[in-house]
Amino acid sequence: MEEEEKNKKKKLIIILASSSPRRKLILEKLKLDFVIVAPSGVTEKVLKSPLATVINNSLAKAQSVYNNAIMNNYRRMETVIAGFDTVIYRRGRYFGKPRDNIQAEQYLFALSGRTHSAITGVTVIDSYSLKTVSGYEITKVKFNKLEKSSIKYYLEKEAVADKAGAYDISGYGNMLVKKINGCFYNVAGLPVQKFLYLLGLLGYKLEDFCSL
Repeated sequence: MEEEEKNKKKKLIIILASSSPRRKLILEKLKLDFVIVAPSGVTEKVLKSPLATVINNSLAKAQSVYNNAIMNNYRRMETVIAGFDTVIYRRGRYFGKPRDNIQAEQYLFALSGRTHSAITGVTVIDSYSLKTVSGYEITKVKFNKLEKSSIKYYLEKEAVADKAGAYDISGYGNMLVKKINGCFYNVAGLPVQKFLYLLGLLGYKLEDFCSL
């Protein structure tokens, strides 16, 4: 039994249930063994509570990958599936992925000089035990006061169609930010400490997912 448990941990990899290049980069920086399987058939819901929203959506994404891919492509003993969902939220308003640069400009102008919340839901499914854990992280972000010309310049420099709130703090979008209170990586979509905490609830450590 002890040998089986040891072998299980040696073989573990993370399945990132996301196509986000920012989340991919964060896991690469942590030097973790992971593969990407994008969720399919998931309709992201917007609920009254932003916390319920991100937890619901992160769970749906992780479950989608487990249901549609894991059983066919990976042995159950090898995988931990991680789903994430990030929203930008301020005073009852969600700032999602902009449909075009016009809406992106409107979002950034509305956030200019103000503080908003970057909220990420995290769900981790252990395909060995089938145990599922979820949590969330909140980071307060204050923007600089932005001139319209600065917003237009930013949108010329960075594609934002796939970015909640129309900015990427890990990219050129750091020019927009005056200060943050909380986890930097959360704003980029993957709160590292919260993720590691949830792995710990499943009985795993960071080194269980690193190449030998």
